[in-house]
Amino acid sequence: MRLASPRPRMLVVLAVALVVGLAGAAQAGAPKLGPNLVPNASFEQSSNDAATQQGIPVMPVGWSFEGATILFDYNQRGGHTGARNAAISGSLAPGKQICDASGAAATGGYTCVPNPAASVTGAANDGAQNTYSIRPFWVSAAPIPVAAGKRYRFSVFAIRPSLDPNAGVDGEGAVTRVRWLDATGKALSITDGASLVKGPKRQLGFKLISADLTAPAGAAGAVLMLGHTDYTVTSAQVAFDDVSFQQLG
Repeated sequence: MRLASPRPRMLVVLAVALVVGLAGAAQAGAPKLGPNLVPNASFEQSSNDAATQQGIPVMPVGWSFEGATILFDYNQRGGHTGARNAAISGSLAPGKQICDASGAAATGGYTCVPNPAASVTGAANDGAQNTYSIRPFWVSAAPIPVAAGKRYRFSVFAIRPSLDPNAGVDGEGAVTRVRWLDATGKALSITDGASLVKGPKRQLGFKLISADLTAPAGAAGAVLMLGHTDYTVTSAQVAFDDVSFQQLG
């Protein structure tokens, strides 16, 4: 009676060990994420639930807004998860371009020209951003506690624009930022996060955007900012849902 060769079994064992080893190495290399520090991250909690269900404008719990826009829209038309999202319809703050959306339906595009006052308006906005953004942003109502020098992953599902995927200006759309505060609540700096802007391809549905950011020296709090990029056009909407801000281990 001939015994089976042990080689096939040994090869199987070695293959399994290799797969397990590679999986373990990948897992060991992945950064450890702490709990999500964002209150009402999916915007499902309303300050007046009955009013929100009837379309009456009220605020989502834990959130506020800054800047000038046609509409800060907290609605119940569906989000990435759940029934609600937070949206911004255009920017009324002058940007680097002046765009006319009146012909967009017929031509499929916007007519934009450089804003001759952009250097002045941009400087005014940059100078005010540490305390209040002239450009429209949803902002976390209270600073999220952070530790200086630690890294944080800031993620959100964004849709640009939420009503018409052909609307908007190339290179413009949804943007995220963090305003870092010291222990007294004084602003230290603002850091750009991830963005979702219009490109050559159509964007359908919510897209996850994410950035890893380091809290600067002296930082004790972070204000999350969800907004519109730097241009003026009134019919391009951006919307946000499922916000996450987690410390990287």
